[in-house]
Amino acid sequence: MEKTKVPQIFDEKAQTLTRNRAQNRMTKNGPSFLLTRAAEDAASRIADINRQFERGVVLSPVDMRATILSDLPSGRQPKKLDWQDRLEGVNGEYDLIISLLELQTENDLPGALVRLRQHLEADGLFTAALFGGDSLSNLRQTLYTADSAIFGGATARVYPMIDHQQAAALLGRAGLSLPVVDKDRVNVTYGKLKTLVNDLRDLGLTNTLTARHKAPLPKGYLEAIEAAYPKTDDGKFPSQFEILWLTGWSPHESQQKPLKPGSAKMRLADALGTDEKKV
Repeated sequence: MEKTKVPQIFDEKAQTLTRNRAQNRMTKNGPSFLLTRAAEDAASRIADINRQFERGVVLSPVDMRATILSDLPSGRQPKKLDWQDRLEGVNGEYDLIISLLELQTENDLPGALVRLRQHLEADGLFTAALFGGDSLSNLRQTLYTADSAIFGGATARVYPMIDHQQAAALLGRAGLSLPVVDKDRVNVTYGKLKTLVNDLRDLGLTNTLTARHKAPLPKGYLEAIEAAYPKTDDGKFPSQFEILWLTGWSPHESQQKPLKPGSAKMRLADALGTDEKKV
């Protein structure tokens, strides 16, 4: 059977350059506040699990292990915690895999989750933070407006992002059991649009789409974006980030399984203390 060709959504050469610049920025200035928030959230989730993991790995643009470990009590800290900045570096078997805003630019996201699943031991935990489809709605609409006015139509500028339903399907496709998807909404108000752009640069999320408009931006383009962007009454730039959390476990016989249809031992009417009437 012929192997399905993966669409090249992202220009890998441009993405490598952007990633390296982002890592240099965060190494110099500290991690993005969004990456720090995701690391702290990951620690909170692990702390709620009654288990100490043996060997984990954190997949993130820069090393966030110290942030995660500092937020965990000693009894919840993994006995060994590795770090990788790229999916290709993940090697061996783990009982904990944490991905922090690192899978956003994968051309083959379903395949990436399958590969990570293959590095999980039985009953191992996978949890990942990804930007969801409700992120940057103001900026996306503004870019569309500016492109329509200047180029006569929309251009490829915004990364594809998954929604809640797609995230759940991805977990199932990767073969993970007990899947859970929840979200963290982060509202930020920027004094300058440039600050928002810098936050995206910190995470390597500037435009590396294969179909992007590669010519230099025309004069006045940035001014057009600033003018079209919906602002607060005091002239600031509101923005929203939606962080989706995808969580699942590598299958194991000890895990809870749904009951088979017809296997219930009590009628619903008995449980509710009501009379069952036929209609």
